[in-house]
Amino acid sequence: MEELGKLLHARDIPFDGCDRKIMCFAHVINICCQHVIGEFTNIELSESVDDFVAEELACHPDHQTFEDAVKRDPVALGRNIVRVLRSSSSRRDAFDQHIRDGNEKGWFDVGQLQLLRDVKTRWDSVYYMLRRLRELQPVCCYYVF
Repeated sequence: MEELGKLLHARDIPFDGCDRKIMCFAHVINICCQHVIGEFTNIELSESVDDFVAEELACHPDHQTFEDAVKRDPVALGRNIVRVLRSSSSRRDAFDQHIRDGNEKGWFDVGQLQLLRDVKTRWDSVYYMLRRLRELQPVCCYYVF
């Protein structure tokens, strides 16, 4: 803060380092991202029943526009899929076994990846959750149906 005060005083900007604090940049980014995500995501949708997952997975992403995809609320859909597939240890184990079997039989080649949860305190976790779901899309579609 003292160094910042020196730099600002050199530009004739009054600054008292003892009276100021710098917010954690990562915290500020997280707050901003949560507000943006909250504006286009229906939080209640991610709390809804499991039928939503099967209904939404039926729509093939290659046959929809960007606007249609956004209307389907990909963040809430992703949260719901992850919540459903990770809701119990037996469901997680079955999903993992399905990945192993699918890789061995050549149905898909995704390695031994895991679904990732969205974490409110990590601004980039929504991105990583959606990216991983996209990588595991063939597995999820095959597993659910």
